[in-house]
Amino acid sequence: MSAPHEQFGKQLAEFLLSTDGFTPAEDSERKVQILKSNNDIAVLDLTPFVAQPAEADAGEYFDRVGNAVELEQAYHQIKTRYPFEEQLPDAMGEVSDYARQFISEMFYNARENLSDVQAQIIADFVKPLDAYTAVKCTESLLYSKADLKLLEIAAELGWHVHYDHMAIRCGTQRRHDAERVAQLLKTEHGYVASQIPSEEFYQFPDGWNAYPLYKILNNGQILRLFIDQSDGSSDQQIIQHWNRVYGYTPHHLGISALSVKGGEKWAVPLPEVIEVLAKHGVQAMEPTGMYTKGLLQQVFTKPEKNQSIPQALKTQIAGIDKQLAVTVENAKLLEIVSRKEMPLAMAKEFFALYGLSFDVSNPLHSAPIYQYFLPAQAAHVIKTSTHIEPVG
Repeated sequence: MSAPHEQFGKQLAEFLLSTDGFTPAEDSERKVQILKSNNDIAVLDLTPFVAQPAEADAGEYFDRVGNAVELEQAYHQIKTRYPFEEQLPDAMGEVSDYARQFISEMFYNARENLSDVQAQIIADFVKPLDAYTAVKCTESLLYSKADLKLLEIAAELGWHVHYDHMAIRCGTQRRHDAERVAQLLKTEHGYVASQIPSEEFYQFPDGWNAYPLYKILNNGQILRLFIDQSDGSSDQQIIQHWNRVYGYTPHHLGISALSVKGGEKWAVPLPEVIEVLAKHGVQAMEPTGMYTKGLLQQVFTKPEKNQSIPQALKTQIAGIDKQLAVTVENAKLLEIVSRKEMPLAMAKEFFALYGLSFDVSNPLHSAPIYQYFLPAQAAHVIKTSTHIEPVG
């Protein structure tokens, strides 16, 4: 761990300890803790991840997109230029033939229904990213009405809609599926695991695990990925079945809305985003993380249903558990994330750790106090994304 990063983590902890609700952790000056409503204690390590800024290499592909056809062309061009899961030995062994059809239908629907303005909105969102996240965000934005609606609303309200993270659904630990993808991302796409041991790998009690990965681009954009898989002994856990049906398309895209006030960058309050989305027909579910005093709050929208899965594939999945054949239709959801931003002076120090200059007016620049995930909130993902609407 870099000494400057450790020192900055200590500064952040001291800053939070001067505010209400946080207490010091016993084992590190870079950690704070906070009491949850159930009397559990959440511990937050504030040490930033260490990485060298990488090139934002999606721009040359998406820079001149003006319609859905050109968006599809850019997507396929970048997929032939960079390595993705499909090229990995053994990665596609359990992925259905329908997964390729799922992507094809997505682009067919875009050619038929996506307006030129919407295609440009998607391209504008993905072109400051790297090749991997640009491809995956395109898949998410083309399928998820909630994702695209938030981008459209933000333009009207003057919000900066910011990429926060994305979850990629892999198969099962029995085949080392997430490990394979995480290694691809480290060796071929320049991602790093956090140097904090507790943030390298998450194991959840309900049968799944994940690898968080991080990257910072030379334009100041921070990228987070959450690489998920089912436990090797949990045949009924849903992630492996999503992977079988949809391949390595994103489970969800996490987006934050930011604004600039008084020369400082602020996270748009989560209730405000939820209210605005509701007025446009996008319903949110139960928010989590309110105990963090704004450091990390999140809410998921209701899952987007896919009723085009071939019946033969659903029947195979139902042979494991009938409920799986229903929940596997929950194809996509949007996560709205709110992370409290650092004061301007600290944001400048944070960006300086990476040799970058923080510009409060730059829509790509965000310096949240807490960079990582919290296991309790990450676990909430699966509970939410397996939600089934009652019939009648």
